[in-house]
Amino acid sequence: MKKLIINADDLGLSRAVSRGIETAHRQGAVTSASLLVNFPAFAAGVRVARDNPRLGVGVHLNIIRGAPALAAEKVKPLLGGDGKFTGNFWEIGRRGKSAEFLAAAAAEYRAQIEKALAAGVAIDHLDFEKHHGVWRPLYEIGRQLAAEYRVGLRVYREPLFFVWRHLSFPTASALAASARLWLYQRYAHRQRGAGAVNYFFGQSHIGRLDEKFMLALIANCPTGVSELMCHPGLRDEAEETALAPLVGKTWITARRDRELAALTARDWRAVADEYGVTLGTFGV
Repeated sequence: MKKLIINADDLGLSRAVSRGIETAHRQGAVTSASLLVNFPAFAAGVRVARDNPRLGVGVHLNIIRGAPALAAEKVKPLLGGDGKFTGNFWEIGRRGKSAEFLAAAAAEYRAQIEKALAAGVAIDHLDFEKHHGVWRPLYEIGRQLAAEYRVGLRVYREPLFFVWRHLSFPTASALAASARLWLYQRYAHRQRGAGAVNYFFGQSHIGRLDEKFMLALIANCPTGVSELMCHPGLRDEAEETALAPLVGKTWITARRDRELAALTARDWRAVADEYGVTLGTFGV
């Protein structure tokens, strides 16, 4: 059995990104999405989830950027002086050794999950914004929450030899980042209770998915369950400028429309059928 979950991160980041994810689902390969609940476009993300019942939706747990779902006084250890998350991956790793910090993170994660559920979103997985869950104590919280809510949990288990052999050549820096994530999970937390997903793809080609990559992955998809992380979206410069003080901009912003083009370039469901691959969600 070969199953591939094609998951679009950042649903709810902006209205334009949310529309792009919807297009990638309706007209392309995307079968799943991860919802950011603490950004102003949350309602747009919920609308996409509501209007597309075949789209699997999870919560993109976030203590990296933006403002918290809980009142600031309840999660002070997570925040900078401006009342927003610090945006620093390494700082989170350092501060994540504190019991006070971890308690606040657990409360914020739970609040984000409950906000999605209260909005009527039937979630089927959890993952972490900017991969900050590779820090062992935070991943353990995510694992416990996934078990409690009976949903899947992303694992950063990209098979690097497979990537090197079958997929378009990644940049050295992206391959090194993928290797670092893999090592964190393999040796730091042993991926206990990580669920039924066997492989993870997309980190080594983040922001660089193209039609060639998609065809190569589907044609050579390994036996078992795999997740492909992607970042499709539409561009709206006015919206991006308005959101920048809250969420910032990343280098991937300019590449979202390219990934959207790749994900809608062919009838990928027909291609998957040809190669005996089932496109599905964490739930189905």
